Amino acid sequence: MKLIFLLSGDLEYVARKEVEVFSKEILGGKVILEDRQISVAEVSEIKLLERLSLVHEVSEFLFSGSLEELKSFVNEVELPEGKMCVRVRNIGGRFVPSNEFEKELGAIFYRRGAKISVSNPDKIFRVYVTENNVYAGWLIHVTNTKQFLERRPDLKPFFRPGAVVPRFARSLVNITGVENGVVLDPMCGTGTMIIEAGLMNLDFIGVEAFEKIAKGCAINLRYYNLPVNVIVGDAKNLPLADESVDGIVTDYPYLQSSMSFGDLRELYEKSFPEFHRVLRGERIVFLTNMDVEEFFEDYFILESKFYQKVHKSLTRRIYVCRKKK
Repeated sequence: MKLIFLLSGDLEYVARKEVEVFSKEILGGKVILEDRQISVAEVSEIKLLERLSLVHEVSEFLFSGSLEELKSFVNEVELPEGKMCVRVRNIGGRFVPSNEFEKELGAIFYRRGAKISVSNPDKIFRVYVTENNVYAGWLIHVTNTKQFLERRPDLKPFFRPGAVVPRFARSLVNITGVENGVVLDPMCGTGTMIIEAGLMNLDFIGVEAFEKIAKGCAINLRYYNLPVNVIVGDAKNLPLADESVDGIVTDYPYLQSSMSFGDLRELYEKSFPEFHRVLRGERIVFLTNMDVEEFFEDYFILESKFYQKVHKSLTRRIYVCRKKK
């Protein structure tokens, strides 16, 4: 079977990576086509779509072609039992008048005997129009994006500036590819990464060097009724057994001045061997504000690297790496 993923326009490159890993590791398939905010994947099963983050919605793939070909296809597609409607979305421009095309396709369905309800449909026939193609299928999942706003860092009981926003954090957890297992954040701070992992029903461990921050992280975990799996410890010497976690996701402290580089360099030099030691899974995902390949090249293979302009003085690097065997 095939699925159509409509990606978030923000951090589209990260969204593509999330769908790539999710399709392979969770759904047992692979992405076969990418077209702007559209990714099409061939998968062996459909599950856990509620974990997706930088994906607006998912539809069961039925059609790809031109607008005229779609009209012919709609004359043949199997009708649903309940009420339905058509929804059209332009991606990357205004290629068709959405409302008019919805009515045109809806009229075809109606003439064929479909029960149409624009206000309360049981099923939605979703049409995505890009510059060069049209995709269509039955909508099967819509991501609840409101939840991420409700979990904004500044709305948590313990807050520190600079925390990663929940929607981005969840996408990074998904990119580890862990379906069932333990996710580690070895520099967990206020706990955003491990909170998202916990809310996805994954086991997690947070390690934090500063006791005050670790206690604040514990407060946040309790607030979301999650186990307080946070340890005061050092990422350079993790208090964990060999091969004890299935994925690692973290946000390194950012270099603010050359005065701090000595400590930061030591952190990079000593943390990657530790990550390699405790990881039994395949993938680590981490954020930095500098290029750090020289520190991990003996332990991990670079899979993907993205850049995110945060503000004038900060360009974040997003690394996805696989463990060297």
